[in-house]
Amino acid sequence: MRAKHLKIQSLAVILLFAAPMLVQAQARATVKTLDQRVKRIEQVLDQSMLQQLQRVDSLQGEIRQLRGEIESLVNEMEMLKKRNRNLYLDTDKRITDLESRPVGGGLDGGFDDDGLDDEFDDEPTSGLGSSSSQPTAVITKPRPAPAGNNTRPATAAEKSAYTKAYDLLARGQNDAAISAFDKFIGQYADGPYSDNAWYWQGEAKYAQRDFNEALRNFNFVVGSFPGSPKVPDARLKIGFALYEQQRFAEAREVLTGVQDDYPGRSAAVLARKRLQKMDREGR
Repeated sequence: MRAKHLKIQSLAVILLFAAPMLVQAQARATVKTLDQRVKRIEQVLDQSMLQQLQRVDSLQGEIRQLRGEIESLVNEMEMLKKRNRNLYLDTDKRITDLESRPVGGGLDGGFDDDGLDDEFDDEPTSGLGSSSSQPTAVITKPRPAPAGNNTRPATAAEKSAYTKAYDLLARGQNDAAISAFDKFIGQYADGPYSDNAWYWQGEAKYAQRDFNEALRNFNFVVGSFPGSPKVPDARLKIGFALYEQQRFAEAREVLTGVQDDYPGRSAAVLARKRLQKMDREGR
């Protein structure tokens, strides 16, 4: 019994000293395992970061390329705008040169020597600044106005002011265009671009759906510049404005006149299309 007891004591002593060593060994194994896992994670992260950086570099390259393409497209658009503007001004100048020739009895579309035919009303155009009442469709007896039929050439300042106002309209800046045309008309009321200025200002007002004021401008073109190439378009837009105001009987009368007076011209084609639309709508 004594010997057996001594063996148990010996084993206890051995276990007492061996336990910390076992714990340390397990700890070292655990640390080593964790270290290996951390290294693997770092490798994965490093590889992922590298891939992300490569993707970022690639995207930045694509962005630089797209910016270059956008700048190229912007430049092309500006060149096209400039080209279109030059084409318009050239056409406008040719029209002005044509209209500056002496005009006899007006246009070849049903006008008599005294002005316009009986489909037009007698409303004066002196009250252009007010929109409290609806303007009538068109004007019968035009006021004598040399502007738009003036034989003098436009000055450089006049051309510049007209181009500035028209460019504002072309960019959709209607309020600024209306103000610019107001200023132009005030400065160059007797100039060869006056009828065009009145017409395009009317277009700006029409775009703003200010149909009363647009009608006043278009009526003024028809009444004050009977020899202007803008008359067919002005009459057409009178019909369009009346249509928008749901004054369908007046609109139909005006559009029918445009269709009959200018056969083969774009104004007549557009008038016929609107009349066909009104037929479909039962207007």
